[in-house]
Amino acid sequence: MRINRVQPHKSGHEARGQTILELIAAKPIATQEELATQLAKRGFKATQSSVSRDVMRLGLAKLNGYYVAPEGAVKAGGPITAIDTAGDNIIVVKTEVGLAQPAALTIDRASINEVVGTVAGDDTILIAVKNSAAQRLAIKKIVSLFAAPRVRSAGAQKRALGARAGWVR
Repeated sequence: MRINRVQPHKSGHEARGQTILELIAAKPIATQEELATQLAKRGFKATQSSVSRDVMRLGLAKLNGYYVAPEGAVKAGGPITAIDTAGDNIIVVKTEVGLAQPAALTIDRASINEVVGTVAGDDTILIAVKNSAAQRLAIKKIVSLFAAPRVRSAGAQKRALGARAGWVR
């Protein structure tokens, strides 16, 4: 006898969140409007304000002007292998073995206002923050601190320069 497990249906928020993560991993996306447009192409109804809430819920950060997931931004050769939360006041950072203490020192020296303190073991850092808003900001700053620069194609650089100059919408 074979038993098949029924997979629970993903909620709209979960499916849209997963799609957002797939979109930003596949190509550089710089604005919430662009993200809403890409979601619409995939069949999701999304406004800039709903995308803004998704960005906050997913903990996305901007790196070199483009949205990135925290783990995706820091895994590129740096000491950090994962970032997670434990409640509203703790950030848990996993590192390569032996690199938690140097990474915690880097975080402490960065004087991130939202960070109350760090405790580092061999491959894990516990970071205390004041509240959930501070937690989101601290994660973004930690991602920026450890993220490898993202290489842009020549076309993307021209588009970015054109957008800053007001040539491209």
